[in-house]
Amino acid sequence: MAVSTGFMKKIQRWAIDEQSGEILFLPFQTEGNPYKSKVVLAGANPEPLLQVDASDFQIFAETLVDANLFSDLFPDEIAEASREYKGSLNFAAWVKENLHEQVVLSSINALNLDAGELKPLKKEQDPLYVKGFDILKEVINEFQPEVLIIQGSTAYKLFMEQYKEQLVDVEVDDLTMSVQALEQKGVIAKLSLNNDRKVNILVCRSMGAFGKEGKTFGEFKEIMRNLINQH
Repeated sequence: MAVSTGFMKKIQRWAIDEQSGEILFLPFQTEGNPYKSKVVLAGANPEPLLQVDASDFQIFAETLVDANLFSDLFPDEIAEASREYKGSLNFAAWVKENLHEQVVLSSINALNLDAGELKPLKKEQDPLYVKGFDILKEVINEFQPEVLIIQGSTAYKLFMEQYKEQLVDVEVDDLTMSVQALEQKGVIAKLSLNNDRKVNILVCRSMGAFGKEGKTFGEFKEIMRNLINQH
């Protein structure tokens, strides 16, 4: 997918820190046109950890919609990424093969720094850290998916801190249940988008547990299948 001038400007607004001019945020990753995707999968923080010079912004933007280009340019970073990230790629591949939908990867906080740099910014509630939370809502408002999946207990905790008061059509009695329990509940609630549409919220274990084939995710796969078929 070629990145249009208008879309390039949106990615620039999401990815670049206005103060320093550096690429500090990883707003999303996918394969193809994210506006056609029905599914966004969000972890706590973005992976892999990237350090990209601002002069390379255009090629960086193009990698966000071209998984092959992304893997060609960042092979070492992908190799060093967590099991959760690799499981997320395997989950996206399963969705594409079995449900014929593409998955957009995103994060509750899109600030793309290592843990050592992130920790003091979090403690101080630095404006960079705060901006990291704004990006997910902008991404889902822009792409208008049908489903937002929150993976892992850390991401779910951050998600509830940011969005609990904005949830509507809550389907479960106890939102403090473990992610393992919530995974079996299907749609737990909906989150209102800017144009009066709502995105369905699913919760699951970290995709680090998905592995290559997701053998322990059978029930969640069935929930996904039924939900996608409804839309």
